[in-house]
Amino acid sequence: MKHSLILTITIILFSIVGSAANALPDISPTSPDHQMTGPKTGPENKKTYRPKYEDSDIMFRIVARTPENISAFYQGREFSKKAINEILNTCYITVIIKNKTRTTLWLELDNWQFSRNGKPITRIKRDYWKKRWDSVNLNQAHRSTFGWTLMPESRDLRTDEGVGGSIVIPKQTSPFTITANFHTRPNKSGPLKTVTINGAKCIEDIQPAQ
Repeated sequence: MKHSLILTITIILFSIVGSAANALPDISPTSPDHQMTGPKTGPENKKTYRPKYEDSDIMFRIVARTPENISAFYQGREFSKKAINEILNTCYITVIIKNKTRTTLWLELDNWQFSRNGKPITRIKRDYWKKRWDSVNLNQAHRSTFGWTLMPESRDLRTDEGVGGSIVIPKQTSPFTITANFHTRPNKSGPLKTVTINGAKCIEDIQPAQ
């Protein structure tokens, strides 16, 4: 008889400080329930947080990109200001995952839920962007570059294999919850791995480009 096991990991997000906008501080679980804290050395980067969870099955890290980070990245790739503003009008979350199991871990974004105060938040999928890019006359090369930065909609992760990319939802003005569900085993018949992140938020530090 097959047993269904759901392991829910609740991660409480804390603001952590780094000396550089793109640095990834080393954050480790500090208590048996794996609540996390990080160094707090000053107020200069108080809006930057990069939580990480790791156990014997998975490494799961969120890199919260500020509007300033996002603008600099796409300006460096010669995106127009109008195109960058389309991105800044959303909530842009970068996730890095590594499969540490001895079997297949399935990344399927349609199995993830986003919610605020118990109400669902609809994820912005890839097909949303075609009309937005048409409206600002973004060329195909830039569209391909943007698509490359997004998290794959679906793929299998083998043992020790990792994946990273950005997930987009409508901009939120208050904290929200991310529930990431992963089927396991090649035929998806294994225990469901669930990572729940409470207190996630969109990062704001500048106005859209003028």
